[in-house]
Amino acid sequence: MPQLETTTVVLYDIPHDRTRTKVSEKCLDFGLVRFQYSAFHGRLTRNRREELALVLESLIEVYGGSIALIPVCAADCEHWINVYIEPPPLEVPPLKVKSEPDDDRSAAGPTV
Repeated sequence: MPQLETTTVVLYDIPHDRTRTKVSEKCLDFGLVRFQYSAFHGRLTRNRREELALVLESLIEVYGGSIALIPVCAADCEHWINVYIEPPPLEVPPLKVKSEPDDDRSAAGPTV
């Protein structure tokens, strides 16, 4: 009998940059979708969820961190509310071009 896939939410707080990147890449490898900077969701069987937990645990062994894998039942997923508003574009100040001085003495060569 095949195992049921359950929506799983993965949340993490990992201080080490490279480790955090590896954790996010592993979540993507397992077919999860990022919905916050340190949060993913997707459908996993219990075995795949446990496998992911073991893999993620091995990634944070050296530098530490906290990871939660939370199964969410279908009834609760029906009430999932995701609020997202695209942030406004960053205003980039115009580049200031350093102009050459209007001093013609430099072009004439050194004076003796």
